[in-house]
Amino acid sequence: MKAVVDENMEESYKRIIKISRIIQYTTAVAMALFGLFALGGIGIAVYPYDAEMIVSFHRSLIDSVNLLPSDLIRSFMGEDHLRLQVILTGVFIFLFGILLVYLIHEYRKIFKKITSSRSPFTRETSGDFRKLSNKALLICLFSTLLGLALFLLLRLFAYIFEYGAYLQDKADETSRIQEEMIMSLAEITENKSEQTGKHVRRVAEYSLLMAEEMGIDEDEAKMIRLASTMHDIGKLLIPDSILEKPARLTDEEFAVIKKHPGYGGDLLNNVEGDVMRMARTVALEHHERPDGRGYPEGKKGNSLSIEGRIVAVADVYDALTSNRSYKKAWDEKDAYEEIVKGRGTQFDEGVIDAFIKAYPKINAVREKLQE
Repeated sequence: MKAVVDENMEESYKRIIKISRIIQYTTAVAMALFGLFALGGIGIAVYPYDAEMIVSFHRSLIDSVNLLPSDLIRSFMGEDHLRLQVILTGVFIFLFGILLVYLIHEYRKIFKKITSSRSPFTRETSGDFRKLSNKALLICLFSTLLGLALFLLLRLFAYIFEYGAYLQDKADETSRIQEEMIMSLAEITENKSEQTGKHVRRVAEYSLLMAEEMGIDEDEAKMIRLASTMHDIGKLLIPDSILEKPARLTDEEFAVIKKHPGYGGDLLNNVEGDVMRMARTVALEHHERPDGRGYPEGKKGNSLSIEGRIVAVADVYDALTSNRSYKKAWDEKDAYEEIVKGRGTQFDEGVIDAFIKAYPKINAVREKLQE
């Protein structure tokens, strides 16, 4: 199952989320520290210095703080009004600390949004970094180099996320085109024989419900739903005289029908994309059985993909409850019992458990999408 999903991209996404959470924790600590820094500025401004202390403290304070406004005031006032210079420096420290706390808070909000989103690279996030970079220029009032450095760093983040959003749009477009191709091929397969009707749509919905009941990731469950529509693609290469025969097939005709999973695998063999690769697996495996008595390859047990096992149940249940040229539809209760009876032999045990739990929803879909 995981072989179908792009594991590298999923791992990268998990790392982004992990780093975003770490950034949230560290910025919370930074906000507390700079908050104390701001309070220290108030303390400096209001402390009752005596005449002797103010001289030595003034010199050490201005030299160590190295804030642009303090340096300008010192250049302008020199050694006069030392008490006023210390008070103003304390105020500047307070304002600088508060500004840093505010900027870090906004920075933290961006990464909190990234953590809660399945798509971290968005134009909205890029815009947030762009706005924050403009606000960071206010630091230039206190430290020119630091302000410019933060501006450039945040602007770089904005461009990175903008480019990431562009790549995400392209990926979404590719997925959309791929989905349209799959649905078109599924419709062609469905129209190959009038008896199939809404078969592929019902199988798709049954597959989604069972995948969700099994706790499969939402994106992958939807991929299984889409891929399942291609399970009978190989029937395009089966003669109409066999597909539409209004009677039971002979052994020779059934042998031809049994070739359609292999035909489907061949048709999808060189098609790129995660969904198409899964569709190929589904086409090949939807008539396989856990006990090894299926076809075309006689696979069994854990060698079968989870998507193949799910679609196998969905396909047989719909075949039993649908009219065919050679049979009437089974009663839904009889079909249900027949499916459950195959647990562990014809069908995967975990999938049958999911089928049982999801059955009320499955039956509702069957009634909604009846011929």
